[in-house]
Amino acid sequence: MAKKDTSADRLGPDDWTRAALAAIADNGIANVSVERIARQLHATKGSFYWHFKDRSALIAAALELWERRYTDDIIERLSSVEDPRERFSSLLESAFHDHPGVMIDANLLAFASDEMVGPVLDRVAKKRLGFVDQIFAQADAPGGSDRALLAYSAYIGLSQLRRTAPSLTPKGKRATAYIANLVRWLMDD
Repeated sequence: MAKKDTSADRLGPDDWTRAALAAIADNGIANVSVERIARQLHATKGSFYWHFKDRSALIAAALELWERRYTDDIIERLSSVEDPRERFSSLLESAFHDHPGVMIDANLLAFASDEMVGPVLDRVAKKRLGFVDQIFAQADAPGGSDRALLAYSAYIGLSQLRRTAPSLTPKGKRATAYIANLVRWLMDD
C-alpha cells in the first residue's frame, strides 16, 4: 500500500529554518518554539527532530540563513553597482523596503548577549560595516570610515525605531527624500 503523501512528509530543513526566521522576525529568538512551528507547518515534533538535533540547531540554521539572505546576498547584489553613491543609495533603499530583514535585525539586537546570537551579530556587523566603509572609500567621501560608521549606526537606529515606534519611520515619498538626504549628508562635504 502506498504511503499517503502529506505536506508534513515533504518538509525539509529549509522549511523549518524559514519558519524559525519568520518567528524571529515576529518577536525574536524567544519566539522560536518547536511546538509552535510544528503546528504552523502542520507537522509533528518528530519531523523536526528528523532534521535538527534540538532548538539550538534550528536557531543556528536560522541565523545562518539570515546572514546569507540579509547580508551576503545583498552585498553580492550591490557590489555590481559601479557608482559608489548609487550603491550606497541602493543599500539604503533596501533597508527601507526590506521590512522583514530590518525587523529580524532589530529583534536579534535585543538578544545580543545571547551566546549564539552575539557572535553572529558581531560577524554580520563587521561584514556590513566593511562594505559601507568600502563604498565611502571608493567615493572619496570626507571622513570615510567615521561617516561609514555613522551610516551603519543610523541603520541600527532605524531598525530599533521600526521595532519600538514604527509610526515614526519615514515611509513613501518621505522615505525617498530621507534616503536622498542621507546620501548627501553622509557623502558630501
